[in-house]
Amino acid sequence: MEKHEFEIRAYYKTELALIYCPEMSQRGALRRFNKWLKKNPRLAYLLDESDFTPRQVQQIVDELGEPSTRL
Repeated sequence: MEKHEFEIRAYYKTELALIYCPEMSQRGALRRFNKWLKKNPRLAYLLDESDFTPRQVQQIVDELGEPSTRL
């Protein structure tokens, strides 16, 4: 069985939110994603960002896990 790994690269916030919450609308995904960031002190500083660098994406994945593991 082939293992798919999440690619660490630059993402727009909306894009990353939809990857983490693919079953939701864009607005709902952003709302949920922002709640997750707000609840996590190590990531809360990212709330106002509109896009994320690869380093920030790695921090998010380290704290929240890979998107596919959240399903």
